[in-house]
Parts: sequence; structure tokens; C-alpha cells
Amino acid sequence: MLSFDIEPRVGYLHVALSGELELGMAQAKLSEMLVAAAGLRQAKMLIDCSRVTGNWTPDDRYAFGAYLAAEVQRRSGQFPTLPRIAIYAVAPLMDPNRYTQTVANNRGAQVRASDSVQELLSWLGV
Repeated sequence: MLSFDIEPRVGYLHVALSGELELGMAQAKLSEMLVAAAGLRQAKMLIDCSRVTGNWTPDDRYAFGAYLAAEVQRRSGQFPTLPRIAIYAVAPLMDPNRYTQTVANNRGAQVRASDSVQELLSWLGV
């Protein structure tokens, strides 16, 4: 079961995700995160997946990237600007090829995945 805690920080929301990674639950939690972020009028999010366990196949990564982009598009009117989503993950969860990021960005979302929090914060502009 996945769960998350949201902490507003200067210029962005820090989302700490924890639990076992499963595609359907990850998609549901992403939707909940976007609703919470829209309610706080904050378009920049850092999703910390360092406490998440599990492994994803390339098909899972593709499906999540496509879902992420569709959800961002669906909810974009609820934000002051197009959401920017930074995903922090470490091996083995972090895909060195950043497939989820590529799939989401190719569909119009602004997503960056990395195993470096500093890189992600810089990308978010905070």
C-alpha cells in the first residue's frame, strides 16, 4: 500500500511517498497528489520515492508516464501554471534511462526524474 505526506516548502511541495509500488495504486496516489497541490495552488512538486519498494517493468514505466501526462493535462486548469513534477528515486527504482520521464514529457508534461535532489530542486527553480 502506498501512502504520502505533503509538506509545503518555499516555492514547492515536498511529497514523501512510501510503501510498495504497484501501478494502479501509484496512479491513484498521483491523482490525489495533484488534487492536493491544486488546492494549495502550488504547481511545483518534488515527489520523494526514496522510501518506496518494488520493481517496475518497462510496461509499468510507460503506463505511468502516459497516465501522469494525461492527469497533468486534465488538471492543468486548476494550477496557476503548468505543473512541474520532479521525481526523486534511487536504484533499483530509479530507471537510469528515465523512461517514465521521457514518456510523460513526450505527451506534454513537465517531468524530471533523478537520483539527485539538488538536480531536481535546481530544475524546479527553487
